[in-house]
Formats: sequence, C-alpha cells, structure tokens
Amino acid sequence: MEKIFNLRNTVIFVAVSAIWKIFLSSILCLHPDEAYYWLWSKHLALSYYDHAPMVSYFIKITTLFSDSELAVRFSAIITIIILSVLIWKLAMSLFENEIIAAGSVMLVHSMPIVFSASFIITPDTPSFLFLSFATFYFWKFIQKENGNYWYLIGIFFGLALLSKYTAVLLMLGVGIYVLMLKKYYWLKQYRLYIGLLISFVCFLPVIYWNYENSWVSFAYQLGHGLGRKGYRINYVFDYIGSQMLIFSAILFLPTMYAAFRYLFSKNSQKVFLASISLATILFYLFTSLKKSPEANWPIPAYFTFAVISAKYFLESGQIKKRIFVFSIIFNVVLSVIAGLHAAFSIVPLDKISKNIAVAEATNWFYGYNTLADKLLSENVKYVLTPSHQLSAEIAYYSKNKIITHADSQSSKKSQYDLWGKPSVFDSKMPGAFVYETSENNKTAPYDATLLFKNVSNEDDFCDIIRHRTVVRQFKIDKVLN
Repeated sequence: MEKIFNLRNTVIFVAVSAIWKIFLSSILCLHPDEAYYWLWSKHLALSYYDHAPMVSYFIKITTLFSDSELAVRFSAIITIIILSVLIWKLAMSLFENEIIAAGSVMLVHSMPIVFSASFIITPDTPSFLFLSFATFYFWKFIQKENGNYWYLIGIFFGLALLSKYTAVLLMLGVGIYVLMLKKYYWLKQYRLYIGLLISFVCFLPVIYWNYENSWVSFAYQLGHGLGRKGYRINYVFDYIGSQMLIFSAILFLPTMYAAFRYLFSKNSQKVFLASISLATILFYLFTSLKKSPEANWPIPAYFTFAVISAKYFLESGQIKKRIFVFSIIFNVVLSVIAGLHAAFSIVPLDKISKNIAVAEATNWFYGYNTLADKLLSENVKYVLTPSHQLSAEIAYYSKNKIITHADSQSSKKSQYDLWGKPSVFDSKMPGAFVYETSENNKTAPYDATLLFKNVSNEDDFCDIIRHRTVVRQFKIDKVLN
C-alpha cells in the first residue's frame, strides 16, 4: 500500500483535484445559493437572515479585484487545500502512519461532494475550515493536556460559529469524549472556560445582530433544521442514502460500524475520532426523523470520519485494502463523469427521459446569464421575483445594472425582506416580474397584477435549453410601479 498511499502521490492527487475545481469554477454559472451569498458580500453586515456572516466575508476578500465566478468561489478551493494539510497532520499525529494519512486525504478528495462540488462557496466552506482547526487543536490538547490549547480551540470554535450555527455540534463531540473516557477533571480547568468565553466573544456580533432584528435568524434556523411536526421514517433512509452517495457508497456503512467500535474501545485516539464524527452524523440522523437534512450538512464530520475509514480498511487484510482503493477509484470516476457532464452535458439524459433531463441537479449551473442578458436587452431597470436566489442571480449576471428584490409573499422570507423594497420600484421606469414556469404549462403560478398597477399583456418567455431540451423556462411580465 505504501506505493499508492504516500506523501508524493497525495500531493499530486490534491494538486490535480485543485486544478479540476479551478476549471469547473471558471466555466459554470454560479449556483443560486452562491449568487445569494455574493449579494451578501455587497451588503456586509454582522449577520444575515439565513445564516451567520462568514461566507460573505470570504467572498468579499476574494472578489476585491474581480467578480468572476472563479473569484467568488476561490476561497472554497483554498479551503480544501488547507484541509488536506490538516487531515494529514492529524492522522500523522494520531497514528504516525503515512499510509493512513495519505489514505485519509485521498478519501476526502475523492468524495463526490468534494472532488466535483467543493468549489461551490457556501457557509459550509468556512465552517468546515474552522471546525477542522478546532478539532485538530482539541486533539493536541488531548495529546499534551496543555490547557493553553483551549484558547486556540476557543478562537476557531468561535469563528466556526460565525460561519454556521451548527458548528455548536463540536461541543457535543467534546462532551461525548469526556463522558466515554471519564475526563471529568477537565471541567475544573479555568482555561476551558476562558476558551468558551473567547468563542462567545467571537460570536457576539451575530447575537447582537439577532437582538437588533427580533432574533429572526435563530428562529429561522430552528424551523429550517428541525422541520415539521410528526415523524417520517423514510427521511432516515433518504439521509443514509445521501451520505452513502457523497462519502462512498461502499465505505460509509462499514466506517459507521468501525466508528461505533472505536467509541467503546477505551483507546484515546479512536474514541476521539469516533466522538467528533458521530456527534454530527447521529445528530442529523435524529433530525431526519422530522425532516430530510440536506446532503452536505454533516460534511464537517468527515474530517475525522475519513481517518476512521482509512485506519479501519488500510490496517486490515488485503481484501479490505483493495475495497478501499477501489472505492477511491470509483468515487473519482463518478466525480469526473459528473463534472464533465456539468461542463459539457456528456450524458444524453434527454434520450433516456425528458423528465430526468429537466430535473437533474447540474441544471442549477445554467441559464441565469441568458436570462439577465435578455432582461438587459429589453431595457429592464428593476426586477421582482418570488425567489431570493433568482433575484440574486439576475443581480449578479446583470452586473448590478438591474435592481432586484424578492417577494416573500410568493415564497419564503429572506435577507431581501430586511433590506426592504428599493425606491426604484415606485418609479415609472420599466421593470419586470420574473418567475419560473413550465414549457408544458404556461398558466402563471403568480399574479403580477396583485403586486403592480400596470402589467403588460404580452407573453414574454426566456427558455434555458440544455440536452436539446428546455430545462427551465422563465416568464417575464413587464410592469410599471
């Protein structure tokens, strides 16, 4: 295995993966979420309706000199490179085994959601980065029991909370470790509480912003994450299936088995890895009883979960080692096909099923520049849509030449509600109400006359064509005040 899993091959693997992400970042339209976060970076604040603010700061830094798609996404690419170094250092510190360290890094990079999707900038990007630093220094504290590490843990934990509220799950992982190995005396160390105070100070801007805005962000996230009343067991299977898809269809369940074995092993290294991993994975498994979590939510757990997988498979017999190697190869092939399809539409889905061609996920990276160009060509000065993401895409691809707003009466609330309606909407300049409709059903799902005094009777559509198929269609209602 040392001929495959070594430092040289790991560096090559990470470099090739980074080049692949740069390529995809440069040619694909921004995902609707990315456009929304880019818009945040143009309105910097202490926090936002949907999330903590760190993602907007990352985008602001990388777009100081350019607003290209690559610039918007560049911090995501840098983050995964930094994480590769951290994973290597953590695995070496834990087991002093280059094969396990290399296997851990390669496994993370081969994961479909990392190899072909980690270029997408979301709140998970800074959250994953800072949580990984906090986790790394928590291990350093365990290893040396030097209380000064609590200060570093506190800083990175606070920055992780500034990135995404669910970073708080790290505390659950630490608590599980303390419980499993009976490290109760840690709770008497004053440096631990200073570290927690540092985290609180880092997070204070978000608390203050929520106080100023009636706690809307905290309330939104509680409802968004925990879902509806009642329980549905099918969401649990959806969640497990999604994790098998993004981690490894072959390795996920055996690695879960290994993690539970490690949790009760009484071995410090193994309990550490299992505690941090299972705290997040099992939390979302529990919440999936009420709502299907998005596939990317447990990603921070994979910083340690990948190390568990590499150790479990690469320190076993030849069959398990071959399964591990095959899984990485399978992940890479699957990821490359997905990436090439996103870029060049190489899979003829329209010949298989038009419905599949319309519904497939990579369509999210297409069409918004076409829509913005059409609106600009028709001299539209402002746009209202029922979607904060669609409004953000139009703002981005019109280079902010079109003023946008989102109508929360037609869909869910967003940061647009806090920004308020722009004054241009009360002017007599030409505007448009834009919404997605269906090529087969042209019945308007929204009534523009309820929102505007003057609405054109002309039918105006913008078709987004891919796979020789209309995958998305936008209705444009011309309006005045």
